Amino acid sequence: MRDFDLPVDIPKKSELMQQQRLWVILLTVLGFFAFILFLLSIQLGVVLSEGARQLPDIRILENYHPNQSTQLFDRDNNLIANIHGDEDRVVVPLAQISPNIQRAVMAIEDNRFYQHNGVDIKGTVRALATNFTGGDVQGGSTITQQLVKNLFLSPERSYGRKIAEAVLALRVERHYKKDKIMEMYLNQVYWGNHAYGIEKAARRYFRVPASELSVAQASLLAGLLKAPEGLSPYVYAKAARQRQLAVIAKMVEHGYITQAQAREARLEKWNLKGQEDKASKYPFFVAHVIQELMSRYGEDVVRRGGLKVYTTLNPVAQEAAEMALIKRVNELPKSSHVSNGALAAIDVNSAEIVALVGGVDFAKSQYNNATQARRAAGSQFKPFVYLTGLRLGLITPESPITDRPIHFSTGSGTWSPKNWDGRYMGAMTVRRALVLSRNTTTVQVGMKVGIDEVIKTARLAGITSPIEPNFASLLGASGIPPLEMATAFATFAREGVRMFPTAIRRVENVAGEALTIEKPIPEQVLNPDSVAQLNSILVDAVEVGTGKAARLPNRPVAGKTGTTDKVRDIWFTGYTPDLVATVWMGNEKYVPLRGVFSSDAVKVWHDFAAAYYEANGKPPTDFRGVTNTRTSGHGVTLVDLNPAEPPHEGAVELRPANPVMPSTLTPSLPAPTQSVTPSTTNGLSVNGASSAGKKAQSGGVAPPPIKSAGAKATPQPSMVSEPATPTPEPKKRLLQRLLPDKKDSSKVEVKPAAKPSASGVPPVPDPG
Repeated sequence: MRDFDLPVDIPKKSELMQQQRLWVILLTVLGFFAFILFLLSIQLGVVLSEGARQLPDIRILENYHPNQSTQLFDRDNNLIANIHGDEDRVVVPLAQISPNIQRAVMAIEDNRFYQHNGVDIKGTVRALATNFTGGDVQGGSTITQQLVKNLFLSPERSYGRKIAEAVLALRVERHYKKDKIMEMYLNQVYWGNHAYGIEKAARRYFRVPASELSVAQASLLAGLLKAPEGLSPYVYAKAARQRQLAVIAKMVEHGYITQAQAREARLEKWNLKGQEDKASKYPFFVAHVIQELMSRYGEDVVRRGGLKVYTTLNPVAQEAAEMALIKRVNELPKSSHVSNGALAAIDVNSAEIVALVGGVDFAKSQYNNATQARRAAGSQFKPFVYLTGLRLGLITPESPITDRPIHFSTGSGTWSPKNWDGRYMGAMTVRRALVLSRNTTTVQVGMKVGIDEVIKTARLAGITSPIEPNFASLLGASGIPPLEMATAFATFAREGVRMFPTAIRRVENVAGEALTIEKPIPEQVLNPDSVAQLNSILVDAVEVGTGKAARLPNRPVAGKTGTTDKVRDIWFTGYTPDLVATVWMGNEKYVPLRGVFSSDAVKVWHDFAAAYYEANGKPPTDFRGVTNTRTSGHGVTLVDLNPAEPPHEGAVELRPANPVMPSTLTPSLPAPTQSVTPSTTNGLSVNGASSAGKKAQSGGVAPPPIKSAGAKATPQPSMVSEPATPTPEPKKRLLQRLLPDKKDSSKVEVKPAAKPSASGVPPVPDPG
């Protein structure tokens, strides 16, 4: 029996029922919310599943190549330029990336890279805790997550993007090894200063490959990943330095470097490369190559396809060409109006472009005068006129011809070509006429052979620019780019073998596979004997004629000067048996030049050629059938020439405009008028009635336009002497040397001409 009562309230029945109802309500509410959560989880699963299916297939990385710059190399396989689009990148394997940069990146971006499976939960929690407590703000994305974000996702900040980033990172980790992920990451990310990928960054900031980055350099670059432009060492050096020190501290903390290495890295100077990254050391040559590549492969492949292009550029020749041209142009007074120039040089045997200068200042003008400018060729075109007569058998170098006044009816007036000095030298040989660059004799030969045949000769030699079939074209009124002119004169140097030039030796795609390119094909297009005759004349043009400033010690040089109407352009194309180069000088506004002559262009050629041969040490060789006293002790005797400079040489008066010149000569038609009766009856002269000449001089009605001879026209005995008896040439043709496996490739059905001679030309004043 209890001695006291228990202080316990016994609930009533109504109270128990009320408690039961509350529990039922509570459980019902909880069940409802649980059901809602269940439905939401199902919906979320469906959404995530659908979203996962819409995510990119990471297996495309197996064949993925990031946008890469196209690299250009010279003939010695040294890098000379990079061509890129929006992303300037060069991809390298991990084995060619310094461990220093790999460790620096892991230290500051993802120290547990080799421990996690793509998403570092522990690292994310630690980053959140650090950010919450006010420490240095840290990101929770791993290197793998950053890679997939760069490759597949937009930069937006959202939970959806973060979830997609994590899913893709897990997938990438399942399919690729860690080293491959690190390699892709380092080659993909942006490092500032227009550099994509670690190789480009290392070279742009420090002028070293990625394989040679030091701890100090690596720590600076790794620090840039947080804000490539905001931490630029060029603009924000103090901030970049603080970030670098933070990276070095992390490398010590995680055991990547010792304290001693850290001290050394802190003391090492940056020695940054200049921020401006020059597009190319040889911009005009590179621009020409880019144009060729884009025409073959398209702009997208060239700028983003990572091609390796091995060019024909000879750095010694290129630098000699640039120095020779720029030096001479800059030395001329401003009053000369010479503000620009161009030089194109071709290796004769291979047809490779060894040097190309399109102007004196690429920064001021990117217009490539060497390949794009069609400037009147002037007297440089005369060799094509004379070669036409030689190949048709109508003249030889020793044929007589008369330098005299001549007049031609144009239908609307009379055209009277004049010589540069206003004088007429009377009877002479064809050789002397071309060596002295006489205009009237050139026109006479052109009228004899026919303008169509002259144009055909130019086309066979390699001229592709338009040539108007009129009188003035005989004296070089048509525009021809320097590279094209060099191409044609290279055909002369090869004894009539044409090879269109190239600037590219080999092209490889990003996989290292060689792409198909067109190689120069040797083709015998002109009679080698006729070309040898022309070469003998053009050697004399250098030895004792207008191009004497181009002479090289113990080496034969052939060439032709050129000056155009009002001296708006001055030219010289010179060639040896192994090198041809064309020089043009003038200005973009076609303003007449003052106080300069074609000899100024000759001097540019000489400076270039002398430096070229001094550097490569090539032994001299002779043109076939051409000799002279300076190189072999035979032929022309040289005499000091009058140094006085005349006004100009070979200028062409183009007014009034000439109508189209007929291409066939009808003997019954009246001949062109003339003001002076020729003193010789066997010279190569177009004779006409003296009364017609008087009428033309007095302003009377001129005869109808003359028609010129075609290839099949019968030559008039009074206009040309018969060719000398041909002498067979037993030497092996050049084409056989260029194509040793094609024994019949040099067979050309042509009438052999007389054996050339290099003698008989007296010294003359230099007409510039």
